[in-house]
Amino acid sequence: MSLEMEQRIAKLEHEMMDLRQELEDLKRQQSVGKASTLNVEKSIIEQSTPKPAQNLKPNSIPKPDPNPKPKTMQAPEKKVQPQRTLEERIMWALPKVFMVILVMGVLWGLKLVSDYGYLSNEVKIILAYALSLALAAIAYVLEHRKVGSPAITISLYGGAFIVGILTTAASAILYEIIGLTSALIIAVVYIGYGIAISYLKKNEVLTVFVAFTSLFLPYLLEYMDFSPVIILIYVIVLFTMLQFVIYQHKQRLALYIATFFSVLAISIEAFMNNDNQAVFAIGLLIVLSIFYTSWCRLYDVESSWKYIHVGFKFSLGAFSLLLMNFIIRPIEHGEALLLVLVGLFAVLAGYGYKQKWQEAFDSAVTLAFITLFNTLLVMNLPGTVDHLLIPFITFAGVMMSLRLRANIMKVISSFLFMIALAVSFLIHEPSPFFSIGHASLMMPGIYLLIIYIYARRPKETLTVFEQFMKDMYVIDMLAVITTGYFLAYIGKIDVTYFAGVSNITHLTCIVLALLFVGSLLVPIKYKGRALTPALSVFFLLFTLMLTAMPYNMHGIEWLNIVTKIVYLAVIVAITVDLLMKGRIYQIYQGQMEKLLDPIVTTGVVLTMLVVRSILFQLSYNSILDWKLSIALSTITLFLTASVSLWLSSARHLRVLRITGFIILVFAFIKLIFFDLSALDLLIRAILFITVGGIGLLLSGRLLKK
Repeated sequence: MSLEMEQRIAKLEHEMMDLRQELEDLKRQQSVGKASTLNVEKSIIEQSTPKPAQNLKPNSIPKPDPNPKPKTMQAPEKKVQPQRTLEERIMWALPKVFMVILVMGVLWGLKLVSDYGYLSNEVKIILAYALSLALAAIAYVLEHRKVGSPAITISLYGGAFIVGILTTAASAILYEIIGLTSALIIAVVYIGYGIAISYLKKNEVLTVFVAFTSLFLPYLLEYMDFSPVIILIYVIVLFTMLQFVIYQHKQRLALYIATFFSVLAISIEAFMNNDNQAVFAIGLLIVLSIFYTSWCRLYDVESSWKYIHVGFKFSLGAFSLLLMNFIIRPIEHGEALLLVLVGLFAVLAGYGYKQKWQEAFDSAVTLAFITLFNTLLVMNLPGTVDHLLIPFITFAGVMMSLRLRANIMKVISSFLFMIALAVSFLIHEPSPFFSIGHASLMMPGIYLLIIYIYARRPKETLTVFEQFMKDMYVIDMLAVITTGYFLAYIGKIDVTYFAGVSNITHLTCIVLALLFVGSLLVPIKYKGRALTPALSVFFLLFTLMLTAMPYNMHGIEWLNIVTKIVYLAVIVAITVDLLMKGRIYQIYQGQMEKLLDPIVTTGVVLTMLVVRSILFQLSYNSILDWKLSIALSTITLFLTASVSLWLSSARHLRVLRITGFIILVFAFIKLIFFDLSALDLLIRAILFITVGGIGLLLSGRLLKK
């Protein structure tokens, strides 16, 4: 073997050793990586399980990783309670419905037996009480033995309560079997039983039944000639006791129903008694204070139903304010109680502001302002001030409902505002011009404009109710109502200050024409989808009215002529804009491709009618000779026909072309059968020369095309 070969073999062996060394290093790194992973997992387990102190060694502390990886912490899963389906809810409600049916059937059966003379009233009452106790006993046995559904048990408990209350009322009032004091004690026992069952069974429907039925007792107390103060104390105590059930089990619907019937009971008792009105007003304030306290404790700002709850709160506050006005009417200085109510709403607003409940704060502030203005209404102010404040109060309610996006509140406040608007328009006149009556007539129109602008503000998402209102063109119709009220206001101004003998509202006609042009120039996103079609219909009707009655327009001659000239200018401007593809055409470009021909035809015909009307008006007012007006009207027909045929050829408008030929036929008929006999020789010659020249020019244009 040569020396050179030995050197090559040695070199290859050396390279082989290097490769083996690199391979061992690579394997070692992989094993170290796996071991470090296992150590990390082991260290996590060791950290989570405590060890005795003697097992800890100083050298066993792992070195921190120079490149630590962030640990992903999994959020704890929230237990989502399964929601009942519609079928399950119906099945849960059926026992309650059938229990009410059963109770009514049993009571009617007892009455039928009594009517036939089989049972006396005493036996019937005893059987009714036995039925009440039996229902409660059956419910207890079923619940104790865990037999049957909880819905059946709750229905039985509720049926026992209803039967007991109705039997007590019947025995004391109808049959007079039980003494009034004994009946009162039995009724109180049953009410305590109902509240206890509601608290233990945690059922909101049962709570509603107890609240609704228990608040019938004040009328029994009224029948028993109890002191109004005792009746009021009973209502307040009952309402307060119900709050423990309502708050403990978060029964918001029961809170609203109990509040409504408590307020109603106090108000009815106040109306049935001529004295102690101040006591009933104070009791109403106490009930409202308790209600708002419970409402604040149950309000959930994260709930998807928060707007509905705010709407209920506002509606109950407004309803209570209305009843408070009736209660304090005979009280001297009753506005002091309204100021207390203002303070209550102010405290509620302050608490909402502190808790950062924007919707609750806004509604409470609105209630405070409405109550404050209502306080001004009951003070010794001039009567005309009321006419300004009432529409403003309803307007504030509408604005707050729009801000809160509370659906029920929107419907109620809008209904009240429309009533106030209609009454204000009917009873007020713009004379004298600078008066509160004129301001009361004008301000609702400004309120409507503000409501429309605020209602059209962009929203990120629409609720189901808002989407329904959009599909039903409610906001678009609001634009029509606002414009209609403005036109009606201008009409009153017109009749009072400008209308002549014939009461033709020329100023209203002019304003309508200007509004129609303005609506055409404004994009749809600002004016809505219904304003322009509505104004176009009224504009067409007013145009026909102005042209169909030229001889009956008395009064200010120049105003008649100016009105017609304004309509003529509007019609010509719109027609020219469409033909020249101006701003109006660009706004309605999608519709103009199909409707250009009939719209231009209508514009040309209306132009002809307005010009003829102006000529006859000038003749009627002795400004233009009647023979000359006849000739000019014939020339107008021929000019209209010529323009129609020329434009139809230039723009390829088939309807306009047919209309031009029809007008041309009428022009020839008028010329031959009417003008020849009505005109003298000079005017006849001028007319025929003019018509002949127009005809030659038209023929040349048509043949050239």
